[in-house]
Amino acid sequence: MHTIRIKKKQYAVGFWWQILDGKGGKKLLMEQARKVATDFSDREYNYVIARKQQFGLSSDSAKLNRIPSLACALVERSRSTWIGMFCLSDEENLWWVCAVSKKTIVAEGDQFFNSREETEAHLKSLKTMSDWEKNEFICETFGDTLKHFDGLIKPSERVQPLYPQKNNGKLLILAAAVVLTVAGFIFWNDYQADQLAEQQRIAAIKARTEAEKNKANFNSDPGKYFTMPWKISPMPLKFAEPFLKAMRNTEPFNNGWKLETITRNDKGIYMAWSHQDGAEFTNRPGNSSFGSRPDLAEINIDYPKGLIRPEQKLINKTDATAHLYELTRTLGAKLNLTWKSPEIKKKNNKFLNKPFEIIAPWIKGEWKLSGLPAGSAISDFLFIQMDSIPCLVISEISFTRNQCSMEGQIYAKY
Repeated sequence: MHTIRIKKKQYAVGFWWQILDGKGGKKLLMEQARKVATDFSDREYNYVIARKQQFGLSSDSAKLNRIPSLACALVERSRSTWIGMFCLSDEENLWWVCAVSKKTIVAEGDQFFNSREETEAHLKSLKTMSDWEKNEFICETFGDTLKHFDGLIKPSERVQPLYPQKNNGKLLILAAAVVLTVAGFIFWNDYQADQLAEQQRIAAIKARTEAEKNKANFNSDPGKYFTMPWKISPMPLKFAEPFLKAMRNTEPFNNGWKLETITRNDKGIYMAWSHQDGAEFTNRPGNSSFGSRPDLAEINIDYPKGLIRPEQKLINKTDATAHLYELTRTLGAKLNLTWKSPEIKKKNNKFLNKPFEIIAPWIKGEWKLSGLPAGSAISDFLFIQMDSIPCLVISEISFTRNQCSMEGQIYAKY
C-alpha cells in the first residue's frame, strides 16, 4: 500500500481487488476478505476496503486511520470502463495503474510501481484482457495527473483494519497500579528498565532472524518480482503472419503509386506508397489516406494481440548468442546484438528498516537483423526457425525500398 496527497488530502493505492461471492452485508464481506487473506497468508494482508460487491486487500506496517481509496474515489464520476497510467510523483518516479470494468475495479487494476518500465509492462499486460472500450489515459507528470483527476475525485470507501484491534490499555494501567502499590516506584522503575532492555535485546535478535529469513525468501525465487516480457509477447511466426500476408498480397505498383514500405510492429501493419508521374491523387491504393505530405499514401491496419506463447525455459547467454549468429549465417544477413545488464530492484526490509537489492535471474539482449534477402523475409520457414529459439521476441519487421530488416529482444540466463 502507498499513500498519496492530493489537494491536502491523503489517498491510498495498491490494493488487490476481489468480487464478493454471493450477496450479503458487511459481515459476510469481512468474513470472505479474511478467508482470502488466510489463503494468501504469505502476503500478510492487514487492511481492507469494502465496496458493495467487492473488496480490496493490502498490507502496511503503519497504522492508517480511515484513508479513502483513490481507485474508489474515481469510480463513480468516471466512465464505466477505462484504464489509465498516472504519475504520482515526479521526484520519486512513482506510478500508478488503475483499471475499471463496468464500475468494478479489476483484480490487478490498483497497483503502484517505482519505475516506468514496470508500470508500462503491467499496463500492457492488462490491455491484453480487454480494449477497455478504448478509454485509455496516460498522465506523464504529476501535474497532468492532477488535471485529469480534477472534478472526478469523490472520497467514498476508506481503508480499515482487516482484523479487530485489541485495546489492552486499561489492563496495563491496572497492572501498573498493582505493581506500583506492591513494590514501590523505585523498584518498578528499575524493573521496567530491565524488562525493556531484555525486550529490546530479544526484539533485535528476532528482527535479524526475520530479516535474514525474509531476504532468503526473496532470493529463493527472484524472478517472480520482475516482469517477464517474453511471456506476454506472441511467438515470432504468430507476430509475422500479418506481415507475410501483406507482402504476398501487395503488388509493387497500385494505381500508378509505388510501394515504399510494409512495416509490422506491436500496433499492427503500416503500408505506404509514393506518388509517381501520371498517377492520380484521387485514385490512391486501397483505402489509403495522405500521410505527412500529399505524395505519400498510407494505410494503418490494427491487429489483435497474438496468443500468449507456450511455456519456454531460458537458455544461457552463450547458447542464445550462438542461435542468433547461426540464424544470421544461414540467411547471409547482418546482426547487431547488444546485451544489457540484469535489472535490479530494491525491496524494503521492514524488520531492519533498510532496503536490499534483488537481481533479475535473466538479462535482455537487443538485436537487429539487416540486409535480409527479400525471399527469406517472406518465408514461413524463417519464422519457424525463430520460434525454435527460446524467449526470442520480434518487435518490428520492415520491408522498405526492397530492403528487409527486423529487430526485437531475446532473454537468457547469465
